[in-house]
Order: sequence, then structure tokens, then C-alpha cells
Amino acid sequence: MAGQIVLVNGTSGAGKTTTCHAFARRAEEPYLMFGMDLLVGTLVPAKYTMFGEKKEEGYQPTSYGPVCMKALEAMHAMVAAASRAGQNMVVDHLMFLDPPVLQDCIWRMEDVPVLFVNLRPSREVLEKRVKERQIDVIPLPIQEAMAAAGPDIISALGEQLSQAVPWFYEHAYANDIYDLELDSSSMSIEDVCERIEARLAEGPGTAFAQLRKRHPRPF
Repeated sequence: MAGQIVLVNGTSGAGKTTTCHAFARRAEEPYLMFGMDLLVGTLVPAKYTMFGEKKEEGYQPTSYGPVCMKALEAMHAMVAAASRAGQNMVVDHLMFLDPPVLQDCIWRMEDVPVLFVNLRPSREVLEKRVKERQIDVIPLPIQEAMAAAGPDIISALGEQLSQAVPWFYEHAYANDIYDLELDSSSMSIEDVCERIEARLAEGPGTAFAQLRKRHPRPF
């Protein structure tokens, strides 16, 4: 039997990573955690991150190069393969339509069960969270890329993310089909987890099947 995938979409500051950790901690069945944070913060070599010398080929917050897109395709395939092996997965993600991240994901996970959850705080709350967020733990690849950038790079990063909020809000929430949508600005993480658990108890997610009728296979 295929493992259940819970895929949580949302911008930086929406609470998706915290939700994934809390959900996995609460779940009776074992869930592995994967997603954008792990991919970009740990698995992608430093030179392809936003501070690396090959950032145009890799990951920048508002621009995904060919190396980043190939890594995302691999991530989608790995999550699907884990499900086929019977492993439950909870995944944090940014399901953009442009770049075509969502289109690739829905087709690579065509034959596995996915519950598609959207965390969407109000824009005002999101802007406040991003502006006030403290970046305390930085993954090693990011640290390597930031080493030569100077002592003010943390504040510069926070400012960059704050300025990008309007772009992120528009692109992260361009899709309008989900199995569950929650206003994470008015809910605790435990409340969010309870709503996800209740939706899972109702039966399989159908959002990905609906999305495949809208978006043709991209590969």
C-alpha cells in the first residue's frame, strides 16, 4: 500500500515548516519530512544558492534556474518513490505555477495519494512575520556561500525577503485548488494539525486529480 503524502504549500512565514514538524510529531504513523527547506538549505551545493557564484543557474527566492528546477523534479520523484515504497511523507513546498513547479509535481505524483494543504495568512500578518523573523540557524551550504558576503548579510537577507513578500504572495497562491485551505494567521499550529488530521480521516485528497485536468503533463 502506498504511503500517504501530506503536501503543505505556503510562503516563507506562513508556518508550513513548523506545521510539518508538528504534524510528524503528532502522527501515530511514522512520517518522513522533506521539502523546499531541506532541498535548498541542505542538499543543493552552496554555489547554486542565492549567495553562490552560480546562483543564476540555481536557486534565488524569485527566480529558479535550470539546476534548481532539475533538483525540484528529482525531489518530486523521490517523494513519489518513497510513497510507492509504503512510506508516509509530509512535505513543505512552494507550489508556483510560474516557474512551473506545481505542474511538475502533480504529474510526478500521479499514482500516489496526496493531501494538498494550503497555509495562507493575511498579507499584513505575513509581512510582519517576515520582517520580524530572526534567522538563527543557517544550513551549512548557505553558511559557506555567505562566508565572503560580509557581516551585514543577515540583515540584507531579511530585507530582501521582506521586499519579496508581494511577489511571493502573488505567485505562491496563484493556484486555487486544494484539499484544505487554512488561514494560518488566525490559528495555532496545533489547530492547523488537527484540521489536517480531520481532513485525512475524511478520505483521500482529490486536488491533484482536479489539477491534472487543468494542467497538461509537462514532461
